[in-house]
Amino acid sequence: MRRMPVMSDTTTRIAGARGPIAPLRWLTRDRIALYGAACLVLQASLLGIWAIAYWRLHVPGVPLPGSDFRVFWCASQVSLRDSALAAFDQSRMLACEAELQAGTPLAQMFGPWVYPPPFQLLVYPLALLRYAGAYAVFMGVSLSACLWACAPAMRTRPLPWVVVLAFPGFAVMAVHGQNSLLTLALAAGALGLLDTAPVWAGVCAGLLVIKPQLAPLFPLLFLCGRHYRALVAAMGSAACLCAVSVFSFGWPLWLACLHTLAWFQDAALDRDGGHLWCAMPTVFALAKHMGATQGCALALHGALAAVAVGTTALAWYRHADRNLCTAAAVVAALLIPPYLVYYELAWLLLPVIYLCAYARSRQGPRSSIYAIYAAYALAATAWCAPCAAFLAIVLTGTCQWVVVLLPLMLAAILREAFLLSGRRRSNSAALPV
Repeated sequence: MRRMPVMSDTTTRIAGARGPIAPLRWLTRDRIALYGAACLVLQASLLGIWAIAYWRLHVPGVPLPGSDFRVFWCASQVSLRDSALAAFDQSRMLACEAELQAGTPLAQMFGPWVYPPPFQLLVYPLALLRYAGAYAVFMGVSLSACLWACAPAMRTRPLPWVVVLAFPGFAVMAVHGQNSLLTLALAAGALGLLDTAPVWAGVCAGLLVIKPQLAPLFPLLFLCGRHYRALVAAMGSAACLCAVSVFSFGWPLWLACLHTLAWFQDAALDRDGGHLWCAMPTVFALAKHMGATQGCALALHGALAAVAVGTTALAWYRHADRNLCTAAAVVAALLIPPYLVYYELAWLLLPVIYLCAYARSRQGPRSSIYAIYAAYALAATAWCAPCAAFLAIVLTGTCQWVVVLLPLMLAAILREAFLLSGRRRSNSAALPV
């Protein structure tokens, strides 16, 4: 009797899948973990060298770590020294940032405070620490919250943890010191806790009011997916956080915020102040960069966003595969706001995890090998996207190629979700009564 070959856990052969199968013996789980570890060591080394060069060796010409975090820290400093309303005083912010960045390449750069009062609540105590300490605490808390929030999605070990830790979006966040890891943690909680703890999922979604342009899709998806407890919790937590900000700082802070947002939209978005268009992977920015009028750019962006929202909401309404629906929700959320800077691509960590989870769940006797390989290919593309966008900004000054990536990724995810949902419906209809 001929002996059958033994399948190793470290190979990627998928037993019983339809179609021609060639085992990718060079791309094993162990090797993926090894490559991820190498990337993690490389990124950590580069960031460590940068920090030592600036804070220990004081090398001339080395920029301050956390180019955006400086805005958070300065807003906290002027708020603690004067009042919360002072953060919207551009002259005070300019003086604080100039003093902080004196002698660095960023000394002439100015970042206005254009964040809503709920986020100002979070950054208010930052300046109680010196800049370096506050930066370390902020990044440490953000990364820890992100990893903790991703734990439910990683319960089935769809990919090695070291690959998650080596995600380039974390390194890009360390360079900028932005709040994208905090919003990523909230999005991960909103989507990952939906089945086991819907109220907490709704709370996480509601707390996204700290960056409201990324929040609108979640209540709609909760409604379409019939997650009513999460929907109520989301609205309640958002209202409570806004109320706390009003109680703490008063209505004048909200009025100042709205006034500053109107100024920022005119100066930075409409007129490309600070050359933000090149750093924004959105249809709006691409259209404006190509000479379109404001109305035309908004119309084009709105059309794409409407299609993304509608198709994703339909997938949730039909209760398509949960992993694919979650991945689609994150990509669609990134396609909605006209103002989106490339560092927000850190959110793509969630599609990476959920696409790998989908591919892992589909490894069975009736699975399509092509669909599984496509899911892994999409996950690999999303994993590389933040680093590729950052390098494109550094080398070419623009990252607008991502404008094409996100819609194509969403289309591929939803296509598989609708095909799988259709096959399930057909199989259900074919069952004997």
